[in-house]
Amino acid sequence: MAPSSFALDNLFSVRGRHVLITGAGTGLGQYMAKGFAANGAVVYMVARRASALAEARAAVEAVADPEAVIHTAVLDVTDRGAVTAFIGTLPRLDVLINNAGICLPDARSAHTDSLPALQAALLSSPAENWAATFATNVEAPYFLSASALHLLAASPQGGRVINISSIGALNSDPRSHQPAYQASKAAVTHLTRLLASKFREVGVRVTAIVPGLFPSQMQDPNDGRSQLSKAREIVPLRRGGEEEDIAGTAIYLASRAGSYVDGDVIVLGGGRNWAGPEVHAPAP
Repeated sequence: MAPSSFALDNLFSVRGRHVLITGAGTGLGQYMAKGFAANGAVVYMVARRASALAEARAAVEAVADPEAVIHTAVLDVTDRGAVTAFIGTLPRLDVLINNAGICLPDARSAHTDSLPALQAALLSSPAENWAATFATNVEAPYFLSASALHLLAASPQGGRVINISSIGALNSDPRSHQPAYQASKAAVTHLTRLLASKFREVGVRVTAIVPGLFPSQMQDPNDGRSQLSKAREIVPLRRGGEEEDIAGTAIYLASRAGSYVDGDVIVLGGGRNWAGPEVHAPAP
């Protein structure tokens, strides 16, 4: 008799599933790679920097299940030709996690600035920053998902695309000075719905995770200027996100347990998306 699908090892199982994670050299990508490898998946880790990817692979292998298989490849997700060539090397793909993203520096601005200062800061946002940000954060997930569609559609359990957005896509803090980044992540949440509507007839589900404050290159917990260092004051759950939080959410969406979620986003911010201004510390 086949085991019940309600058994935890079946309900949340990703064992043997082929999972591609972009931006896997650091931060959230590495955390998710650890989670899938620890649970017996075949993990393809891609990133732009070979050195970061090598370090990440060592960290993932240290926690990997004996049945897990780890592959790594240096890939610029904004290079359509390279993406097409890479997808052509994959024998199978069950889960695509579009995690690679960039946040380029922008001029500091706040609603309390004088009108001339505010306008000057906003207008100084470089056009090349907007182009590069949208190319990495929005265009790349779109093209990679479309390129891998035939593999995802052939997945025995139904293919999954998981896009990684940001709490900045939901919050409208007037003290923020990341206009291109936040706008691009808002675009990712709608891209998730768009792709879900396009892919529904071929059995591929598309979802998004909206992370809050997690340790990453963008958020250093040891940097007193970072929001993560102030998580105890600005997050209702009084802490920043941890590796298991993002890995567990991705595994849920990739497993049988999350198979009825499609075109939706899961906010993973410790309550910060609904919190009132009283828990928001002043911007550094």
